[in-house]
Amino acid sequence: MLSKKENSVMNAVYLLCKERASGLVSPIDLLKVVGGKQFTLSQLEKVLQALSQDGYFDMIYSDRRGETVYCISLTEKGKAYSRERKVFKRNLVYRLGLSAVFAVISFLIGLILKAVF
Repeated sequence: MLSKKENSVMNAVYLLCKERASGLVSPIDLLKVVGGKQFTLSQLEKVLQALSQDGYFDMIYSDRRGETVYCISLTEKGKAYSRERKVFKRNLVYRLGLSAVFAVISFLIGLILKAVF
């Protein structure tokens, strides 16, 4: 499971590279999509390294007209990122619903036991 920062960066990378499964992305473009106030360039770099090591994408540094650019290629795990998010949300809603149902059942059993004793 990804942290909040990793999740926001991975979402940005997925949005920028999902159609071609790879692309050239500048750090400034990533910061714009993520929201530059959350990250500095060094934090962004660390999060990208962590996601790359986790196997979400392969990243190569490149230079375009004196500007650092990342060549990012999504792996199978990276391509399945949106499905993973949907499954996580579905499981979360299921667990919350199940907890609510059991809470109501426990309350009703408590009322019945109070009435009996």
